[in-house]
Amino acid sequence: MEFLNALFTAAIDNNLVFVQLVGMASVMVLALRPEESVRFGLGLWGATAASGILGWPLFYLLLQPWGLTYLAPLVYLVVASAVVFLVGGALAARKPIEERRDAMAMCTAVALNACLLACPLSIASADCTFDVGAGTAVGAGLGAFIAVVLFATLRDRVNDSMVPAALRGVPISVLTAALMALAFVGVNGAVSGLFV
Repeated sequence: MEFLNALFTAAIDNNLVFVQLVGMASVMVLALRPEESVRFGLGLWGATAASGILGWPLFYLLLQPWGLTYLAPLVYLVVASAVVFLVGGALAARKPIEERRDAMAMCTAVALNACLLACPLSIASADCTFDVGAGTAVGAGLGAFIAVVLFATLRDRVNDSMVPAALRGVPISVLTAALMALAFVGVNGAVSGLFV
């Protein structure tokens, strides 16, 4: 139950993108079309979950006992980037060269997302068990996926509607992101005690 509670709390109540405003810039820049945003969101979900799950034992079994907690951001950045590029390279290995380039460009965008660093750092600062850490990691990735897909879908719908010329492009995207952040903050606390 702790795993499920941590998962849904991280996905909805403490959403990295819209509640904590981590990774918002890459979501606004890269979530253009809903079809492409699903691929980016899935990659971000997997990478965030992997960085959080790998980050827990790194922190509690290696960095904390040796007194090297100040190196946690650097270690998390290196491990998360290595996981993203290894998995992305393995998945794109047998594809044509254009698809490999696109896959490596997406891996770069995912590896540069702030969610990969924020998830394991929040788990390390929470002083939690592995179940709660894994639930938080998977939930943070799920929340980032939901944010990317929802933002791309809303952005696509808003671009199709009649938007005044002064608000087209970045202004309407910022306004849409602000309204989505307000909606996520509005339901804050709705699922945090659901599985206790």
